[in-house]
Amino acid sequence: MAKILVVDDEPDIVEIIQITLEAANFQVVTAGNGEEALEKAREERPDLILLDVMMSKMDGWTACSQLKEIVDRTPIVMLTARGETEAVTRAHQAGAEDYIVKPFNQAVLLGKVKKALEGR
Repeated sequence: MAKILVVDDEPDIVEIIQITLEAANFQVVTAGNGEEALEKAREERPDLILLDVMMSKMDGWTACSQLKEIVDRTPIVMLTARGETEAVTRAHQAGAEDYIVKPFNQAVLLGKVKKALEGR
């Protein structure tokens, strides 16, 4: 069973993602900000990280770069409310393998998660 670290400062989003992933037989670990994500990544060694871009304390771009130093082979999929080219380019520059534009549906989430895990 793959372990996924979900990082978002919006508890409702985390809950929706967690319910969706657990229903698909994934193990889910959560973090409410970038700093907590760094700790959880060290402790839990997730197989995949879903990381929100817009967070307080530490934004997703910074967190992504720092997470890549800790778990460099772990795929990171960014969650963004912006689908424009700049955000997508910046996600890839930060080390993310893919991105999901909010709001998203369960099929998109699960499809991106499975694709990222297959590429490991």
